[in-house]
Amino acid sequence: MLILNFIILIAMIMVAAFFVASEFALVKIRISRLEQLKNEGVKNAELAFQVTHHLDAYLSASQLGVTLTGLVIGWVGEGSVADLLHPLIVNLPFGNTAARTISITLGFIIVIYVDVVMGELLPKSYSIVQTEKVVLAIVKPLHYFYKLMYPFIWLLNHSAARLGKLIGIPLVTEGEEILTQDELLLVAVESYRSGEITKEEYDYLENVFEFEDTLAREIQIDRTAMEVLESDETVEEAIQHSLEQGHTRYPVIRKSKDDIVGYVTLSNLIKASFQDKNQILDQLVEEPIIVLASTPIQYLLTLMRKNGKHIAILKDEYGGTSGMVTMEDILEELVGDIRDETDLENSFINKKDDGSYIISVN
Repeated sequence: MLILNFIILIAMIMVAAFFVASEFALVKIRISRLEQLKNEGVKNAELAFQVTHHLDAYLSASQLGVTLTGLVIGWVGEGSVADLLHPLIVNLPFGNTAARTISITLGFIIVIYVDVVMGELLPKSYSIVQTEKVVLAIVKPLHYFYKLMYPFIWLLNHSAARLGKLIGIPLVTEGEEILTQDELLLVAVESYRSGEITKEEYDYLENVFEFEDTLAREIQIDRTAMEVLESDETVEEAIQHSLEQGHTRYPVIRKSKDDIVGYVTLSNLIKASFQDKNQILDQLVEEPIIVLASTPIQYLLTLMRKNGKHIAILKDEYGGTSGMVTMEDILEELVGDIRDETDLENSFINKKDDGSYIISVN
């Protein structure tokens, strides 16, 4: 009989470990990860995905399992261990009654110790480390237990819901997965530290999070650094200026940088030069996007894409020109430094000894 009781005790501790692991794994698993596994056709992933959308019910099933196994462990284990210890203690000079009391006390302590270590702490730690593996392993037997004990679980859930409503405590109905921007960034930091993502991938994620908070004035080319063309310059003069400076887009001004009439591109200047290289820029300018310097670059990027423009003029609160922003400036906030032909040591515009230029169009 004693051997049978110990077999039951070991079995109940294993069952308790199953329910404890189930509870922690279901709380920790990410729904998005389960959805991905479900789409990949991983075994039990679809059932696990459904279970996380009825989390309160299945957590109740796990808690009911832990409670029931705990009762059996206490009922079987304490007496069995006490019976095993009593013959060893009864020979000590305590008397039979004291020996029985000591045996029961030690039996209680030993059973509690084994149950906490083997039935709670180890499965809890394992389920936290191997969450995905545990969820996929336990979900089917837990589902069967839930179906079997449904009347009791229904009663427990409704009782808890009514009591919670009475005292103002809401109950969880499904896995919580909404993370704030700061929490997502912390996840990215931990992923980078653990080697799950590279430094470049982490930098990109960080740039994405900061992107919506960045204003145009923070990335602008200041008005003092802006290279501009005069509206009364000829196409030939403008091309010469462009070849010397190495830029492909220029704001066009009349009297000052506060009086910008538009912008021109090098490609349009070259096309115009084949028709009339002496025509003035005032006839070729394109209308720029003009926004306040306080405009978020996320909105500005959308505006530039919508209008097919690669340059925007920024105005300060007094109506003067604050600076300019190019499409490249905005994209560099997301992906980092973009090096094009004009950034290379050997520029795509090369001046020959005779004063002519070679322009690479590769």
